Amino acid sequence: MFLAEMTWQEVDSCDRSTVVVAPFGAMEQHSLHLPLETDTLIAQELSLRLDAACGGSLLILPTQWLGFSPHHMSFSGTITASASTYMEMANQILSSIANAGFRNLLILNSHGGNAAILEVVLAEFQSKHPTVQSVLVTYWNVAVDELERIRDSPIGGMGHACELETSLVLAGKPGLVRTAKIEPDGMGVRSRFLYRDMLVPGTVTTWWNPAETSKHGGEGDPTSASAEKGKRFFAAIVGRLVEVVREMSSEGFRTQQESHGREVV
Repeated sequence: MFLAEMTWQEVDSCDRSTVVVAPFGAMEQHSLHLPLETDTLIAQELSLRLDAACGGSLLILPTQWLGFSPHHMSFSGTITASASTYMEMANQILSSIANAGFRNLLILNSHGGNAAILEVVLAEFQSKHPTVQSVLVTYWNVAVDELERIRDSPIGGMGHACELETSLVLAGKPGLVRTAKIEPDGMGVRSRFLYRDMLVPGTVTTWWNPAETSKHGGEGDPTSASAEKGKRFFAAIVGRLVEVVREMSSEGFRTQQESHGREVV
């Protein structure tokens, strides 16, 4: 079910235990070959496929295209919110759903720059709405083992406009990929403590500025990307997300919340 296509009466008639999916993307440069809407497109496509895999039982919110992307502002076309604006925007979206009485909320993030801020948003939102079960997922983190088995690029090959993102867009909106411009970028030597790959996070945190670490905004090796591989990536991620939804609909996350002394329904 897609909230934007429904009337208020149809939304009002939904069971309040329905899992609501709130997708968050971004509007930022993705090297020479991918469109600015890449993260938003992936979040939307994952939401569509997840709802289909769950038999159309989810309530899908419109994908939020405005993200936290100040590190990409050296590249024309990138649009960003400040951290404070992004937090307020995300809180208002989630609170609107909570105020309508919905009790199960899956926050689906598709942009690395959003992740830390959405964790703070989740903490603040949960403290204000303790009876809502809210779960935050950044899509590549939920299926690391599966994605690792599918990938062909070495460590460092998945970062930004990389094998993973390029394959997903090829599987979802192939006409938007400038295939003749695909090339590796930004794969220089890094400290062993720093982030090396979407599937290999670092043990320390630093600020990543693609204008300083890449030739044209990419990070990784998209040359092995393909639509077939993108379908496999989508299937792996959606399969894991289905498991998350099933646990949200049962006692999985609630039991954990109870063990931490949080109010649950």
